[in-house]
Amino acid sequence: MDLMQCGCHCIKCGSTDLKSEQIGEIESDGYFDMHHTCRKCNVHFDHLEGDVFDFCKVCGYESS
Repeated sequence: MDLMQCGCHCIKCGSTDLKSEQIGEIESDGYFDMHHTCRKCNVHFDHLEGDVFDFCKVCGYESS
């Protein structure tokens, strides 16, 4: 599900072709946490923290 475009780049390959998923509730200021999956190199990462996941039960992601 592509929920937004935030201008992020993949932390592995630099691509802007990302699948983005909201992972938290929308805060009063309109902000929400999100994870990205790069469509080019398939890395899955946290938008703010930069953590990379091999498996993410929140998004249903599993590295192949």
